[in-house]
Amino acid sequence: MTEFHDVHLELLAEAYSLPQAERLAYIDLCIRYLGSISRSEIMAEFKVAQAAASKDLALYRELKPGNCSIDTATKRTVISHGTYTPLVQISVHTALNLIQYGFSRSELMQKRPMLPIDEIDPLYLPERLKEEQVYVVTRAIKGRYAIKCTYGSESGEHGKRILFPSALFVDRKNWYFRAYDRNDSDPKLSGFKNFKLSRIFDVEQEESILPTVAELTDREWNEEVTFIIAFKKDLRPEIVDKISREFSISGNVHSVTCRAALAWYVKTNWKIDLTGNNNNGWLYFDVLNKEALQEVKCLEKLFEE
Repeated sequence: MTEFHDVHLELLAEAYSLPQAERLAYIDLCIRYLGSISRSEIMAEFKVAQAAASKDLALYRELKPGNCSIDTATKRTVISHGTYTPLVQISVHTALNLIQYGFSRSELMQKRPMLPIDEIDPLYLPERLKEEQVYVVTRAIKGRYAIKCTYGSESGEHGKRILFPSALFVDRKNWYFRAYDRNDSDPKLSGFKNFKLSRIFDVEQEESILPTVAELTDREWNEEVTFIIAFKKDLRPEIVDKISREFSISGNVHSVTCRAALAWYVKTNWKIDLTGNNNNGWLYFDVLNKEALQEVKCLEKLFEE
């Protein structure tokens, strides 16, 4: 049997049918980034019968015997951490796109542009993510267990942390994850926080460390807040027109709704003035429902900046 290692989808499709190559790529993505896959997930994703899904999993194990094993308790095919090697070539950002938008074989295929398009710096990305930075976090989200890592915070504190990742989010092409930060030495510093994927290193999976109920209950993530904003009165008309085009908005008053946990990003991206400091010439909007927002406890710090 031909050995496949980190190959383009097209090469796999030459040996098997394109639909089966697509399913094998899906299995590989789930094993690598989610840590496991079930037969029912293949059936639901591709609308195939149980026999076809079983055949795909058997073929995957034959092609990559060191990649996974069957958990007899859950009937799931789970990753073999020490011996896994990729079957299909999937870049980190492609994997994140597939996780965000759903699986699509077109993302994995080599394509020609429909019109002549050039790139100034094809290697440039908003952040240079390493595969380990991503798959350790995504597996922990799926499996609901801890990771240990060093985090390069802006304050310069690079201590080891125990985190329980719970969700991913993206802000202007930069990837972040939400996690409970368990601080055993100072429990007062424990809590749900936002972390940038590109700033974690020395990452280790800790499947034996499980979260408590409190460490799974993220009220700030589940709560929504709405900013009702209006252009600042001293903005020149040409600036208002420019901002309106940039944000694709019309009129003077607007509303922006987000998770409470992500309010800081909305405030920063929309350049919303929450302090009433007219000396901040770089801010675009005043907030009209300040009193209502101040009643949300997790937003208190936003009004101090």
